[in-house]
Amino acid sequence: MNNINKLTISGRKILQRPPAGPNNSKGTLVILHGYGADEYDLMGLAPYFDAHLQILSIRGPGTVMYGGASWFDIDMNVDGSLKFNIEQAMDSAAELIILIKELQQQGVITGEKIILAGFSQGATISQLVTLQQPDLIKALLIMSGRLTEQAADILADSDVLKGLPVFAGHGINDNVIPIEFGRQIVSFWDKFPVQLEHHEYPMGHEICQDELGHIQAWMNTQVLDL
Repeated sequence: MNNINKLTISGRKILQRPPAGPNNSKGTLVILHGYGADEYDLMGLAPYFDAHLQILSIRGPGTVMYGGASWFDIDMNVDGSLKFNIEQAMDSAAELIILIKELQQQGVITGEKIILAGFSQGATISQLVTLQQPDLIKALLIMSGRLTEQAADILADSDVLKGLPVFAGHGINDNVIPIEFGRQIVSFWDKFPVQLEHHEYPMGHEICQDELGHIQAWMNTQVLDL
């Protein structure tokens, strides 16, 4: 990858695409990968985002047996359904908040516009971070994700989310995180005073070209101009 820096902050591996012309930075996009992927996985999306937007892709703290990283363990119930390790997910979200604040202190993140994005497991963590520390995040991008069971109990005052741009996309043919979980996300965020945009796509557990187009338009009209 051209123009990509490798950072290690507090032992965490981070890929950085600096903004084109740091004096004209439009903010920082923090992206979180899914289960079994790593910090390189979503950096392929970098060309789709404004060149003046800094991109930071952070590696999850856990590891999986066949390689790659994770944000929390996933177990299987006797009926074949998946069970999230909620404690690990909450810990990962709390650690990520600390890491983002450290990146601010070190001058890696400048300005207040932080857009938090996640795919699959990363989408779960990005939602938890936003609910735990809503004043830190200025926009939320959820791709093919799922909520944790305790999400509804985290936020004490929904007014702090007023006007927050939220984008949620999901594939109707997703056999990893079925579409009903994507619809639960929409119902959940629709209860808050956020600016919610959501789409469903004829795809599986992936990111399609149509979704990227919608994300670009959302970024340009709802987020970067704020």
